[in-house]
Amino acid sequence: MLGIDTNILLRIFLTDLSEGDHTPDQFALVRAAVVGSREPFFVNHMVVVETIWVLRQKLKYSKEVIAGVMTRLLHMSNVMVQDAATVEASLSSFIAFPGDFSDHLIGEINKRNGCRTTLTFDRAASKSPNFSELQR
Repeated sequence: MLGIDTNILLRIFLTDLSEGDHTPDQFALVRAAVVGSREPFFVNHMVVVETIWVLRQKLKYSKEVIAGVMTRLLHMSNVMVQDAATVEASLSSFIAFPGDFSDHLIGEINKRNGCRTTLTFDRAASKSPNFSELQR
């Protein structure tokens, strides 16, 4: 199995990045490595979080488009996403409630590890049932 970094994952899904240090050759290298590999690829939570951050903050993709991209990733036969069920549930919360994907992933991980709630000062995240806002 091979691990994939954020900059590789972005180039799997995007044919042109408007930001960053890259050349068209990088896209060709990534496509050849992914398509040509007989080994599966592993994508951890940090890579998912960073990828969604770039898509949302830098490229201004909507939550719905991001969810579509991540759903494609979750269903790729040669890709294993760390705790895919948690990522999928976090995507659902990301679409349904305010807050960043990273907030929803934190809440979902905590819930799946026995937490009744996750305490936060983040008003947006607190709209999710996985969080409780501490009043200032």
